Amino acid sequence: MIKPNNICFVFLVILSLVRVSNVQAQDASFSQNYASPLYLSPSFTGLTEGSRMTLHYRDQWPSIPGTYRTLAFAFDHYMADYNSGVGVQFYRDDSGGGLLVKQNIGLLYAYEIYVNDNVMVRPGLQFKLAQSFIDPTKGTTSDAYDNYGNLIDQTALDVDRDKLNRFDAAASVMIYSNFYWAGVTADHLVRNNEAFTDVTSDTNLKITAFGGYKWVYKEGRRRMPDQSITFAFNYRKQADFNQLDVGAYWVYNPIELGLWYRGLPNANAEGLGNQDAMIAIFGLHLGQMRLGYSFDLTTSDLTGSGGSHEFSIMYTIPSSNKPKINRSAIPCSQPGYSGGGASRSKYRSRSRRIF
Repeated sequence: MIKPNNICFVFLVILSLVRVSNVQAQDASFSQNYASPLYLSPSFTGLTEGSRMTLHYRDQWPSIPGTYRTLAFAFDHYMADYNSGVGVQFYRDDSGGGLLVKQNIGLLYAYEIYVNDNVMVRPGLQFKLAQSFIDPTKGTTSDAYDNYGNLIDQTALDVDRDKLNRFDAAASVMIYSNFYWAGVTADHLVRNNEAFTDVTSDTNLKITAFGGYKWVYKEGRRRMPDQSITFAFNYRKQADFNQLDVGAYWVYNPIELGLWYRGLPNANAEGLGNQDAMIAIFGLHLGQMRLGYSFDLTTSDLTGSGGSHEFSIMYTIPSSNKPKINRSAIPCSQPGYSGGGASRSKYRSRSRRIF
């Protein structure tokens, strides 16, 4: 009888092999989507009153050795004189304890189009240099395991190359107001061969659709913040893989609590189940800093994986430069107004934080 942990381990090895051979792996997904806004969409670039730094780390399935660890760091700035946001982002995804590493560094740009006092439109672009590495000594074939999941053959993987360099790009557009936002991102616009063998495996286009609505059920009074609930979704499709995150945030500055579900009723490629996880999110806003933690409670067959942990830090640096246009529309995900009172005041500071 094969033990559950061994089943998980063999399953992950097979996934790693699929990545190496003729099917492309899917991009990593963060549970705290708005703690890494530039990773979600270039349209979020410069959606602040000044500058912003974000650091995001995800440890997926920690109870299984050599699984997935993802890191993202970004810096962006709003240029008021040009109604534009510019930014830089570094991303690294380590699969299989160094078996397969993907990383990229990209430049981002977004332009802010003023529609009226309540609506803004933001197209965005990203250009990035990407690398993929494989360590054949850390990989094995499925024949290397016996029926009990024990490793019996440590022969290294047979690959033609162990490093790939390529150029990639992404484009997006987003519309938002004080109470709703919606956007779409198209990533991997450049077709690249990502195979480490002589079997061609082109990059799969990834489409992301996101949006939400903010309900302020109690307006702040006398320097007290609003109390609100924000409903949001994030849908991703890449080749035969598709996934949907739906959830809500309750916000009473400085506390933020979120509950999300990741899954779809239909199966993904290869008949794999698409019921992934319940996600609990906790955020704490300390002035210009937001600290976040989330835990994914696995609901799929990998219930012994230990779930997933995410840690995030966001720090904003206000600018003294005043924008030339009225940026009265603010993101629906705005959790607080510099600790101030009711959001309807036209004299209030228009802080532009994201979850």
